[in-house]
Amino acid sequence: MCYAIPGKVVGIKDNIVTVDYFGEKKKAKNDFYSLERGEYVYAQGGFVVQKVSIQEAESILDTWKELFFQLQKTDLKLAQNPKTLYQRANYIRNKYLGNACCIHGIIEFSNYCRCDCLYCGIRKSNSELLRYRMEPDEIVNGAVEAAKNLGFKALVLQSGEDLWYDDDKLVEIINKIREKAALLLVLSIGERDVKTYKKLYKTGARGVLLRFETSNASLYQKLRPKHKLEDRIELLKKLREVGYLIFTGFLIGLPGQTKEDIDNDIKLTASLGTDMFSFGPFLPHPQTPLGKYPAPSLDAVLSIIANTRLANPEAKILVTTALETLDKENGMKFGLLAGGNSLMINLTPQKYQRLYDIYPDRVGIEEDISRRIDSTIKLLHSLGRAPADLGL
Repeated sequence: MCYAIPGKVVGIKDNIVTVDYFGEKKKAKNDFYSLERGEYVYAQGGFVVQKVSIQEAESILDTWKELFFQLQKTDLKLAQNPKTLYQRANYIRNKYLGNACCIHGIIEFSNYCRCDCLYCGIRKSNSELLRYRMEPDEIVNGAVEAAKNLGFKALVLQSGEDLWYDDDKLVEIINKIREKAALLLVLSIGERDVKTYKKLYKTGARGVLLRFETSNASLYQKLRPKHKLEDRIELLKKLREVGYLIFTGFLIGLPGQTKEDIDNDIKLTASLGTDMFSFGPFLPHPQTPLGKYPAPSLDAVLSIIANTRLANPEAKILVTTALETLDKENGMKFGLLAGGNSLMINLTPQKYQRLYDIYPDRVGIEEDISRRIDSTIKLLHSLGRAPADLGL
């Protein structure tokens, strides 16, 4: 199964191309290929990630065409007659963005972290956690497997803030992935020097997942000792100037968080020119200082997704793994029906998955990846969602 549909290039202006998907047109940035009108590409997150031969693309589109329009009808039917908050949000999502849904893979390559955040299970003070690091070639092989055998076109490389992976190692990893696979590469490696991020952008990385967690500066400093919110925000702004897609957002239900904080969280996410809103529930970990605090309710999280959608009709909103963990049976479905239109599937090797213990009992841990992919695709089809690029 491929988590993107090839589209036809119908317009080119500088390095921005217009891509047609069965009559729907999306904009995408082209940094890597020489393109002409009439050629076909895969795009993810508003970036062209692969050029496809006309013969291959038309063959794939022939198999997709009937299903694509069936999915549109299903999605439209589910978005009609909006009465509740969630239904209104789903209606707005359909109106502005159609039934496109970005599907990203994620590889969690190290659970070492130099930070001591009060809410995170891989904080450096958690002496009960068995630590691991994937070797650079192991990361590369996982990324190539994701692209060539599992069909992913976008991949998040995530770790704790582990400086064992210095600039040279990170550049080597991205270079090797770029040589062997066509992927939108998104980095989730925490606060690094802007010079480091510039090197990685030059090498081929194009996205950064870096949440600010809370817009309340005093709460931020309490939860992230020796860190300041202003530094995080400044880094996000600089990374956007570099050219990165920005994936950011906040935690819902943090101890001490107020409704006003949540409102400000949503506004701050939007004000940063965020390309993908990423926010989910605080899930307490027993080996952290916040381990005895309760998680927020499912309705509280869904309401924030819905209100974010209503306030930001064209936003790309990620249904996080934390939300899925909050309700393992229906979390993904409810998140998508409350205004979400993107998700991630964990592709970390099974022997490491349980060790990336940012919060306990994560959904999908040690589940067969093929089975997880199949169940996700079935759910998306039941909701009328198609893996087309959401565009810029």
